[in-house]
Amino acid sequence: MKSFRRNMTAIGLALAAVATTTAPVAAQDWEVRITPYVWAAGLEGDLGTLPGFPAQAVDLSFGDIWDDLDYGLFLAGSARNGPWVIYFDGSVVKTDTTEKVGGPYVSKVNITSDTSTLAMAFGGTVSQSYAHNLDLYGGFRYWHLENSYSVYTTSGRIKRDADADWTDPILGMAGRYALNDRWQAFGAADIGGFGVGSDFEWSLLAAVNYAFSENFSLAMGWRVLDIDYDKDGVVYDTTQSGPILGLTFKF
Repeated sequence: MKSFRRNMTAIGLALAAVATTTAPVAAQDWEVRITPYVWAAGLEGDLGTLPGFPAQAVDLSFGDIWDDLDYGLFLAGSARNGPWVIYFDGSVVKTDTTEKVGGPYVSKVNITSDTSTLAMAFGGTVSQSYAHNLDLYGGFRYWHLENSYSVYTTSGRIKRDADADWTDPILGMAGRYALNDRWQAFGAADIGGFGVGSDFEWSLLAAVNYAFSENFSLAMGWRVLDIDYDKDGVVYDTTQSGPILGLTFKF
């Protein structure tokens, strides 16, 4: 968490875009959206999460990850008041992999991996009509990796732990467009890192929403999250992509 505090101090307060109006904005009630969702993402790239050992190429489908998945928790949300908006997205994923070796000295290897992210951004509406709105925002995405390696030998277990965490500033845009009374298209894109935490990262979301009622809807779409991090012997140069499915509650 020390690097989190350092980086937060470095990036300062998140940027906010000013709405394109010169008229005074009257006080309005907050509109809050909360979306728990499932992200069936695959993973490809280079991973080296144990300092001192070289990075390895990985190419895992969601089915491969599902076999080793302990749990995955995903939650997104927004809070809007007039032209101002706060965005939130967080995830926690834990996998547990055991490979039998069957050699004369090593019987099996176990790897437990925890990956957590937390993104928050602050922004404002720059274009709006009855059918659409477009926001610009700035903020941060925090990453935490924690891995535990256990090698089971004839003389006992050898265990080693490693972890890394960093914070990336991000800049992005998000928008919605009403297709009809029930269907709505929405999306978001951001870039970040810029050498503050990772060398570079970007994400893209494209989805549609079907409203069952004014306050309850189903979200379906596709998400991509790409990051290039290589510091202090830890390599996390990966692309995660796959479909998302979520339920949105509006208050």
